[in-house]
Amino acid sequence: MIPLYYFLATWAVFMFLFALMSLLTILQLVRFGLAGMGTYASSFLFIAVCVVAILGSTVYFASVDWTQSVNLFGGLSNSLIFNPTPL
Repeated sequence: MIPLYYFLATWAVFMFLFALMSLLTILQLVRFGLAGMGTYASSFLFIAVCVVAILGSTVYFASVDWTQSVNLFGGLSNSLIFNPTPL
């Protein structure tokens, strides 16, 4: 049995890494991209899609009961044992 909040913590770590890499991507795009409206528009579009996706998942996660547990192999432990049948 694995508590659901372990998955939430893993998601938070991945979101931190995503935010860090996104910040580096935006900085590189603005600094070394061609100076023009297209650079700023694509940067804004990238940020807007990321914000919508993260806020959408956050709204969903607010409705989850994180005290529940998950049984990944739900009763399959006995069937994993090799039990040959006689011919």
